[in-house]
Amino acid sequence: MTHASTTIPDHPVAKSEIHRGQVRMAYRLAAVYGGKLLHVTGLGWHRWDGQRWAYDDTGAASRAVLDILERAWLEARDDRDLATDVRKCESHAGITGVLGIAGALTQFAATVRDLDADPYLINTASGTLDLRTGTLRPHDPADRITKVTRAAVDDGPGHGWSAFLERVLPDPEVREYLQRVAGVGLLGKVNEHILAILTGTGANGKGTFYKALCWALGDYASTVEPDLFMHRPGAHPTGEMDLMGRRVVVVSESEKDRRLAEATMKRLTGGDTIRARRMRQDFVEFEPSHTPLLITNHLPKVSGDDPAIWRRLRVIPFSVEIPPAERDKTLDERLQVEADAILAWAIAGWHDYRQRGDLAEPAAVVVATDDYQKSADAVSRFIDECCVTTSPAQKATVGQLFEAWEKWRAEDGTESISRKAFGLSLDQHGYPVTQVSNGKRWRSGIALSAEEMEAAS
Repeated sequence: MTHASTTIPDHPVAKSEIHRGQVRMAYRLAAVYGGKLLHVTGLGWHRWDGQRWAYDDTGAASRAVLDILERAWLEARDDRDLATDVRKCESHAGITGVLGIAGALTQFAATVRDLDADPYLINTASGTLDLRTGTLRPHDPADRITKVTRAAVDDGPGHGWSAFLERVLPDPEVREYLQRVAGVGLLGKVNEHILAILTGTGANGKGTFYKALCWALGDYASTVEPDLFMHRPGAHPTGEMDLMGRRVVVVSESEKDRRLAEATMKRLTGGDTIRARRMRQDFVEFEPSHTPLLITNHLPKVSGDDPAIWRRLRVIPFSVEIPPAERDKTLDERLQVEADAILAWAIAGWHDYRQRGDLAEPAAVVVATDDYQKSADAVSRFIDECCVTTSPAQKATVGQLFEAWEKWRAEDGTESISRKAFGLSLDQHGYPVTQVSNGKRWRSGIALSAEEMEAAS
């Protein structure tokens, strides 16, 4: 004796025939709009626009439910149950209920980790580029990519872009280094744990550079609030949501004497999972995909004694000041026209980076970064200005050095540190405590200068 199968086919059309009310309409929605809408837990609905999954901020999902209800009405003339189901959904609560159920269906359900999951794919205006192979293929909703560049993949020349770079960065090694940094920025994961700092006062082109790059990269680039990397008490954590899915993140800061948010900077360049949220929404977790650029006229204040900080910082000097007669107010707009060439330039930088195996900092970047570290190390500057270190036989008491430091620090405007932290810094600089006599601790290899001794007496 055979029994009829009671298994319900796992298809939204079949499911919609056995359920009632909002559940029925949710399955009908899946049958028509599967592959066109996506519900991401913690973020909400997205819609496929032909190139990428765009966040639905225009009510596309709600309109889709209305479309399903209208279709159902056409079928409901001879189906009393279907007509009843449609009526139950024709309200704000009904539409919201349908979407709430639909968001859990396999045709729509996704997590944050499903989005932009392949770091080697970058979605361009002309197709999806695989950075591993250099191949370009049609946009595909199955990739679940949420970003797209403004630029298309085109190897055509960009004479204006090349001329601009040569003018503002005359050192070809620095230009090539910046190109590799931009190339790494196409990759959707943290390969290089660095914060590149583009710096220089005056009209030097760094602002024009980042605006042109961001324009070409479209959704993949973002200019975020300075508080993301610059210290400000009470800054809200929602700013880190701007990093999700980005490839290049720019912080533009023009204020002087701002202090780098060192712990945040280390965390956001370290490759660790980021936990963030939008205003009035739940926290979500995502893998970092961004390469950060800090654009500043004034280098931020940094602690001088944390090696982990200095392993990350790279100073790219923009030292050429464009004279007023050469300044072109239309340059930003003209470079937007060369977006394809700018993307091609960045792709070439990616290939150069892969071939070399690293960013290969040129001498100018190494020197600029070293100078920055020396100027940021307040204890080192104190030693240079107030101490003598020419002989291992020189010595000073711990108390003398700290008292002189406190006087110098107050005049310099440097933040205070504890006696213990000051002592640890002197240890790291090579001036340890080597002698204790008459209740005093002495450091060797260092002594106060004659001027400091006279001022202290």
